[in-house]
Amino acid sequence: MLLLRHASAGKRHSSASLDRARRLDRVGRGDARLLPQALAGHAVDRIVSSPHARCVETVRALALERMLEIELRDELAPDAPAADASALLAELLDTALVCTHREVIERLFDGDVTCEKGAAWVVDRVAGRLDAVAYVPSPTSRERASPNAFV
Repeated sequence: MLLLRHASAGKRHSSASLDRARRLDRVGRGDARLLPQALAGHAVDRIVSSPHARCVETVRALALERMLEIELRDELAPDAPAADASALLAELLDTALVCTHREVIERLFDGDVTCEKGAAWVVDRVAGRLDAVAYVPSPTSRERASPNAFV
């Protein structure tokens, strides 16, 4: 399974309702546009996302390219309890891509895993717990490191 942190969306709004609608910024739009190429080597047959605009925008190009619907789930919102997010992830197949927020990733891994905006972790489930096994940098950070780094 791929656990993706939404791409860059600028500064957080003080109001939760305004923040829910916060859209990707220029860097985030670049990451979202490059996401299909960056994940070309990964099997993805289901996309599950937080309903927040920045998450949906992050996975839109990938969903269009792979002709997949984006399934919106409140269990992936920033204020969702870790137990709810964990229960959702337990239901998903290994070929799912899950787009969520820093707070959710931190809660799922008890703060032991970090993830830059627009990056992902390949996650295995072992004996009912999540194991982050491989890091997939954000597309634009890979591009800055090497223009041909999409492996």
